[in-house]
Amino acid sequence: MNLQRACSKCGKPAFYFKPYSGEYLCKKCFVKSIYELTLKAIRKHHMIKYGDKVGIAVSGGKDSISLLYIIAKFFKDNEIVAITLDEGIKGYRNEAIMIVNDMVTKLNIKQATYKYKDMFGYTIDDVQSIRRETSSCTICGTFRRRGLDMAAKELGLNVLLTAHNLDDLVQSYLIMLFNGDIGKITTFSPAIETSEAFGITKAHPLMYIYEKEMSIFAYLKGFKMQTITCPYMNQGIRSEVREYLNKMEEEHPGLKYQLLNSFIRLKNKNDVISGGFCKNCGWPSKGNICQVCKTLQTLNINKLKV
Repeated sequence: MNLQRACSKCGKPAFYFKPYSGEYLCKKCFVKSIYELTLKAIRKHHMIKYGDKVGIAVSGGKDSISLLYIIAKFFKDNEIVAITLDEGIKGYRNEAIMIVNDMVTKLNIKQATYKYKDMFGYTIDDVQSIRRETSSCTICGTFRRRGLDMAAKELGLNVLLTAHNLDDLVQSYLIMLFNGDIGKITTFSPAIETSEAFGITKAHPLMYIYEKEMSIFAYLKGFKMQTITCPYMNQGIRSEVREYLNKMEEEHPGLKYQLLNSFIRLKNKNDVISGGFCKNCGWPSKGNICQVCKTLQTLNINKLKV
């Protein structure tokens, strides 16, 4: 923040400084920059077309609430549905569901809530005593991806937007590198991908925006956001990767953008994900049994042992 400098766009008193670009922005121009970056991603990567039925994964946090608002503002001709998943974590998701309900009412948007318990037979609270060495984040991520696909398919949607920002995507990139998952790196796109759900397109419109800047945007717009954090959030490696990247970005502004560009260049556009269908549930899978069914089988076995 630097109120002594003039906005690089309009000359008014600056509110925010972008160290990676050298720009000073007033509040109005800062908000406009978030709109422009989101629309740039959508247009460049053809994320939304006229007539698309668009689902938005809305958790109640700053990113998803902001994305819901932006899409509703600029894509009024498209059918839009907010999708919220309830993981079944006591005292965690209720606040978010209330915030989402309030937002969709103001925006006059359809909303649908799905529960892990109904979809998979387990809540994230349920798996704590039987998950063994697998982190809650890993199980939740597996359920979340399939849950959103199931919801999109049931609702008849052909586009599913998630609010992954620049930080989220480069964190995932590094985690894949640390795990040695080269196959996923060369097939996963940080912009747009084909979901498991039979041709539904999954896209990330906030891919060019820093997490910090999404927080400022939500604050300036006065959005209500979830204040309660997930009690299991630090079980995975992501928190450590986040801290490392933030430290590196502070010392080397623009590093996250460079990582994102590397991520994009590494994707092999000719590499087609091949596979069939899971023998258990019938959903697309690279192997005979999908990751969701493997996870459920492990949980069921551990439950019997307990």
